[in-house]
Amino acid sequence: MAQVLTSSDGVGLRLTELRSGGSDTLLMLHGVGRAGRTFSALATMLPARFRILALDFRGHGESGRAGTAYRIMDYLQDALAAIDALPGQVAVYGHSLGSLVAAASAAARPGRVAAVLLEDPPSAAFWAGLAETQYHPTFEAMQRWAGRVDLGVAELAEKLGNEVVKSWPDGRVLRIRDVRDAVSLRFSAACCRQLDPAVMTTILEGRWMQGFSYEQAFGQVRCPALLMRGDPARGGMLSEDDATALAALLHDPVRLDFPTAGHLLHWQVRGELAGLASAFLECL
Repeated sequence: MAQVLTSSDGVGLRLTELRSGGSDTLLMLHGVGRAGRTFSALATMLPARFRILALDFRGHGESGRAGTAYRIMDYLQDALAAIDALPGQVAVYGHSLGSLVAAASAAARPGRVAAVLLEDPPSAAFWAGLAETQYHPTFEAMQRWAGRVDLGVAELAEKLGNEVVKSWPDGRVLRIRDVRDAVSLRFSAACCRQLDPAVMTTILEGRWMQGFSYEQAFGQVRCPALLMRGDPARGGMLSEDDATALAALLHDPVRLDFPTAGHLLHWQVRGELAGLASAFLECL
């Protein structure tokens, strides 16, 4: 079941119920270039007392497009529209972009957000060095192929998979298909078909973080917070030093490291993550 909300700046938003029932509510916020359905499998593994809903951010999935309004603070308006539409207190789970928005949401709605679960939030240092990572060419590829509804999912997955993310002087190259399994690549392509290219333009042009402060967002989170970190050597976006600094900003943090996974913890180590996240939620 899904409902359509409207953000404070007039963007239509799709909020989908991943699991009904339950006396408590969990809102899930996806990462850039994906959609709320990225959490479909994880939602089935979380405590039954939670009704679970997933939001498609503006420019993603079934939500409307927003011109050039694709900064973190714009996505915050999407999350607040969802929180304000839901009854009682809400726990908020966010991955990547969604984790930054989850923290900012808790800061903006201290009486409404019961807890935040933050999956591998990208640090300020990560964004400052984006051009030196494999994510930069990946984001460029996503920008090129975003919104191509004229292509089927399989065809777009092939084209996206062939994009080069690293090359060496001896002629060797690393393509997206070399670092993602076939199902993950197909899912990325399906999400890319629904993606507004301007989402990636905002990141690549460096406008993404305008108005956003880690100190203000994380430092004003007064509810319990679960900070989950992947391994930077495997694609995680949060270094040891940055994780320590973010945890220090939070009022009531619990930190977990996942050394066998990179950035997509809810795909790569879903079972382990679900067990630990469930235990954290059962403490509320």
